[in-house]
Amino acid sequence: MRSKKVLIIGSGFSGLSAACFMAKAGWDVTVVEKHDIPGGRARKLEAAGFTFDMGPSWYWMPDVFERFFGQFDHRVSDFYSIKRLDPSYRVYRNSGPVDLPADYRELKSLFESIETGSARQLELFLKEAAFKYKTGMQKLVFKPSLSLTEFVDWEVIKGAVKLDLISSMKKHVARHFRNERLRELMEFPVLFLGALPANTPALYSLMNYADIVGGTWFPEGGMYSVVDGIYQLALKFGVKFFFNHLVEALEVDGKVVKNVVTQGGNFEADVVIGSADYHHIETQLLKPEYRCYSDKYWADRVMAPGCLLYYVGLNKKL
Repeated sequence: MRSKKVLIIGSGFSGLSAACFMAKAGWDVTVVEKHDIPGGRARKLEAAGFTFDMGPSWYWMPDVFERFFGQFDHRVSDFYSIKRLDPSYRVYRNSGPVDLPADYRELKSLFESIETGSARQLELFLKEAAFKYKTGMQKLVFKPSLSLTEFVDWEVIKGAVKLDLISSMKKHVARHFRNERLRELMEFPVLFLGALPANTPALYSLMNYADIVGGTWFPEGGMYSVVDGIYQLALKFGVKFFFNHLVEALEVDGKVVKNVVTQGGNFEADVVIGSADYHHIETQLLKPEYRCYSDKYWADRVMAPGCLLYYVGLNKKL
């Protein structure tokens, strides 16, 4: 009996992760990628002797990466090594830069020097954030989201108020800190969500816990080491990769995608997983009659901001 075939579009973090899990489950896995290397937005650029990480520059939540590799009886250290940064990062303001120390006691001293009583407020804030992080990750994020009944969890229901699902991040921070500098520092992590603190649920103070308690880390060799680690794991499980294969269309048979048309050829599969942008797959690869959302729906959406990036290499010190 042949293994069922799954075709995955895109080799970013989600595509690589899906490939590993599907291969582990016994599927015949193929990944098609439009670029010449894996990684998607997290790929690297090599030019004129320089190497640039093109995507993520922050390594937070090391426990999440350990959990991922642990699903395959491996550790992060089997593929790459990480080092905690101290200071964690530097924040630039008109009044001058501020370094955020990795040491918690030093961080409390910094807060106290800016606003009297803020060290105690930081402790209270992080105590709440710790509950949100542990409950949010274990009871919400790590669930497969196959049914609403998964989230009927007494611990989540009991702690709904503590999870701050209704209040905004901006209001939550303001309840603890009066100083504008400290408010900016505590609101900063939601930047990674592509949203404003006023529009983000206070649940996401869990990111402050990830920042301050979990720490900011750097993978030796750059962020692409993480991509390469997951890529090597996928290869170990027999996943096949086809690079420089831009997907042009999805052919549907009986409301099921059966054929993936790429610039490098066609791929038939029993199941297709779209790990490219949802908007792109929906509006560019599927015919209108097979789409879940109308053009008006997408026109009314507020997308997260993008930016134009320049990669500049200098061959001498300034």
